[in-house]
Amino acid sequence: MNTTLHRAVASYYNLIYECQAFASTMGRIDLAEQDRYLGRVEGLNWVLDRCQELEDVDMNLTTASLQKLLGDVKSDLEHELSIQRREKGRRADGREEALLFVGDYLASLMTATDIESAKSPV
Repeated sequence: MNTTLHRAVASYYNLIYECQAFASTMGRIDLAEQDRYLGRVEGLNWVLDRCQELEDVDMNLTTASLQKLLGDVKSDLEHELSIQRREKGRRADGREEALLFVGDYLASLMTATDIESAKSPV
């Protein structure tokens, strides 16, 4: 995996971590929206747990292995989103928002990985 792709993976994980920290802080400040922020924290905690492998991703990881790892995360994320859509409580709404946000960035990361894979010699 090249340096730029490695940095993108690390940035993705750090983005989720920072969003979780922000939502936690906002939940303590904005009491009127506390449930929504706590829902976001729950969703982001779930993603952080699921993406733990991305925190210390190895530069020597092949692009194909990264594609598989990201595909697994995407599959789990879609499953979790379907559960949240069925629940639809106030906290579930915040959680769904967080999962959708993370999913958008995951799709971008997967696209970048596909592009990088197409460049690599087979």
